[in-house]
Amino acid sequence: MSFKILCCDGGGIRGVITALLIQDLDQSFGIVQSADGFAGTSTGGLISLGLVSNVGIDAIVNLYQNEGDKIFEPNGWLLDAQAKQQDRVPAQSTEELLGSGPGIFRCQYVNTGLQTVAQQLVGTGALSSAGRFVAVNSARLWDASENSWAPCTISNGPNNTYRGISMVDAALATSAAPTYFPPYQVGDFGYFADGGTFANNPSMTAIVEAIYQGYATAASDIVMLSLGTGANPVGVPPGSVPNPLAWGVTHWLWPFSNGVVPATALLNLTMDATAELAAIQAQQLLGSNYMRGNVPLSQPFALDDYKNVGELVSATQNYIKTSPEWAAVRSWVQQNWA
Repeated sequence: MSFKILCCDGGGIRGVITALLIQDLDQSFGIVQSADGFAGTSTGGLISLGLVSNVGIDAIVNLYQNEGDKIFEPNGWLLDAQAKQQDRVPAQSTEELLGSGPGIFRCQYVNTGLQTVAQQLVGTGALSSAGRFVAVNSARLWDASENSWAPCTISNGPNNTYRGISMVDAALATSAAPTYFPPYQVGDFGYFADGGTFANNPSMTAIVEAIYQGYATAASDIVMLSLGTGANPVGVPPGSVPNPLAWGVTHWLWPFSNGVVPATALLNLTMDATAELAAIQAQQLLGSNYMRGNVPLSQPFALDDYKNVGELVSATQNYIKTSPEWAAVRSWVQQNWA
């Protein structure tokens, strides 16, 4: 008997891509109702917690398309600068420049709007009340037993340390993206940051958690569909590194793009590389029981680029209609999931 897990990557507003892909598959094959569990990181965690709470995928798509301004509520003086930068208007002053991208002197956004949206999605119940398996990733900033910070997979599994926290706390903990949102405090457990810091693609953590918590006896029991938030065309071409010795903090962590080099290159590299690694490892482990779908993007989109969500929707709709890769995903779902 297979245990089917739907996995959703992190990626901020690009979660609209994941939601649209789920919507397409659900309309044809009813994948949400027939899933045995859900796993997500960051925005993917919000989607997963919403689905396990029986929120319809159409409502989740609508949320991403229409409530981005509620989710990304600027932190004080960044308001005007952020609005201009989201419209891709070139910065006209230092204040405007500092208002783009991740927060520099303080987090870019408050999390009150995100909390409101999370409550709409998951209600006020405990994580343990979920009727199906659900797991999200977050980074605990201090674990006294380890005398260090620690990666966490938060689930409703019977032996999970965090199963008693609220659904909202799980949602806010997994999506507290560093420099974008403030660290989020969960009771006596302390503060948490976005799970994308170590597992932006939750495939491998979900496999391990499902087995460890007794939902599956072995990896061979698991069938997994993994959906991304779009493949940003970013990297560091050789010509962008004329002097490797110059690559210190001002290159790796510079908060603004420089030609083809993305802003905060180290953070982007970490998130993209770990996501791709998880996909490779899960494919190697599960073989034909693993399928991944992701939309190739023609230009980079930041996780807070909600004012251009229409472009993300268009790219996804085109992918669904024309991509041979998506046709292969649909065929796999029909054979292995429905």
